[in-house]
Amino acid sequence: MKILYDLKNIKHYYEGKKVLDIKELILEENQIIGFLGPNGSGKSTLFSLLSFVEKASEGEITFDGLCSTLLSLDAKQDIVILPQNPYLLKRSVFENIAYGLKIRKKFDNLEEQVYKALLLVGLDKSFSKRKHSELSGGEAQRVALAARLVLKPKVLILDEPTAGVDTNSAQLIKEAILLAKQKYNTSIFISSHDYNWLNHICDKKVALFQGELIQSESINLLFAPWEKNEEGNLVKVFLDGQKLVIPNSKEKKRDSIMMINSDYIHLEKMPILKNITEETLRATVSSIHQQSCQKHLLVEFSVGGICLNSRLKKENIEKEYLLPGNNIFVKIDTQKVQWL
Repeated sequence: MKILYDLKNIKHYYEGKKVLDIKELILEENQIIGFLGPNGSGKSTLFSLLSFVEKASEGEITFDGLCSTLLSLDAKQDIVILPQNPYLLKRSVFENIAYGLKIRKKFDNLEEQVYKALLLVGLDKSFSKRKHSELSGGEAQRVALAARLVLKPKVLILDEPTAGVDTNSAQLIKEAILLAKQKYNTSIFISSHDYNWLNHICDKKVALFQGELIQSESINLLFAPWEKNEEGNLVKVFLDGQKLVIPNSKEKKRDSIMMINSDYIHLEKMPILKNITEETLRATVSSIHQQSCQKHLLVEFSVGGICLNSRLKKENIEKEYLLPGNNIFVKIDTQKVQWL
């Protein structure tokens, strides 16, 4: 797959404070990539750099093979961003959606393009006559998304697109994103605190914590509900009755979200008996994928209905002779978990 962005030695500062520090990040084209991390982790700052709204304090970004300093205005206009709190012009829905086309001097079939964009977000063409003040929060968000989709961008960046919207709007936004990828080959970057929603739409996930990249290929998330054991630590109870105890988690709430790098999940097809403990989970391999790094494969597996993955070297997979459908034993290094 073709590399779209290549970031090297990126550092960014606000008022002397370092808010982003990324040694290297490669983003490939025609993927939906989710960006995870708590507030203040650097997601919005990274989006500003990827959309070239801001220039990195240090480091180099290449886009589509060109250094960012060499990009033309047309190339930069192929990248559009939908901020967390999008601003609508004090005009009709039609004028809001048509605005980007007009400033790009794309007047051909204007009405048809606007109506198609409305349909992508689940709104019919009669909606185009409404005033901006007549829209609900979910409708305003979808109109703002339609105003970006009508441009058929090469890159669409969405910062918390489902924040504060109803369930129906969140589903329609999801469908519009998938259609944009399919119809226009748009590469889509999304940040969201709705991790379940994000988990179901993304081809890949990138995690940030305190401005640094945690993992850019294989991340696992375990969602609520959690139980508490006698010591007060969180316990994940899977649908098949298996349990995973997370030590040193007494201060975490039952609705917390756990994140674990796939490198800290270990798999064995036929483990030695002495290695099996109460913490060993039983699982089934669902698929094995090639990673961008040629030396590793991503093994996806299911534990009690929950899908997780582990990043293994090719020789280890061949040694274990792992195949989809295999029953395996899983050990998670619970000392390495992080919380969102």
